[in-house]
Amino acid sequence: EKEGHDRTTITLPGVQLQLVQQVVAANKNTVVVLINGGPLAIEWIKENVPAVVEALYPGEMGGDAIANILFGKVSPSGRLPYTIYPADFIQRSFFDMSLRDNGGCTYRYYTGTPLWTFGDGMSYTTFNYSWSRPSQIEGRRFHTMRLGRGDDVIDYTVTVKNTGSVASDEVVLGFLIGKLPDTPQKELFDFGRVHLGPGESAIVHLSMPPEVLSSVGKDGLQEIQAQEYEIQVGDLRSRFIVEGESFKIFDLPNIKKRHDKRGRF
Repeated sequence: EKEGHDRTTITLPGVQLQLVQQVVAANKNTVVVLINGGPLAIEWIKENVPAVVEALYPGEMGGDAIANILFGKVSPSGRLPYTIYPADFIQRSFFDMSLRDNGGCTYRYYTGTPLWTFGDGMSYTTFNYSWSRPSQIEGRRFHTMRLGRGDDVIDYTVTVKNTGSVASDEVVLGFLIGKLPDTPQKELFDFGRVHLGPGESAIVHLSMPPEVLSSVGKDGLQEIQAQEYEIQVGDLRSRFIVEGESFKIFDLPNIKKRHDKRGRF
């Protein structure tokens, strides 16, 4: 992997998989550490190895960071910044730039079964999520115009508790799930990070900008449409409804109007 060199597969190059297989045959208590710049399809490793550390390109202090995780000095708390697809995903034509067609791509549109999806990540402890304001969660109703003008704000407050025996960070991800055919399967709208010792809890505030609720039509206009949405935060679910006529929140820049006679912007 390097600039100017494209991969023809998304599997491990060379004989690295065979090396892993021989190590695991000798000792099943093996952890695989991946140092890479892009997703790797590692089906066999997922099925046969107890744990995988995705280190990406960790920099100068990467060795210390990896050792601290492996020896339990630090609890892992990262989240995958992309979806990891199976090996046959490469059959998709990468000249096709549509996110939706041919099975889709990214966590927003991929319809297959990924090895891991955007936002996945584990810890040495466990966490419990609960709504901090249950009465304000289920079945709320909003109007397209008030959301588009910023008069109404959709926000959520979640209480996170460390229910395990190890201190750790926890990254709380808030996803929006739309019901209309052209909307993403889910979309990240906010996140928060907290550090909790055993038994400790904290409140995390998540808010949704109106742009997350909008879509851009063929006319280049961004608008909020009426529909029902679902919110996913950890294992929590909630529902809200947007009502009213479609509301355009802003126009994309008109290049011709901004271009002067000298060719400057």
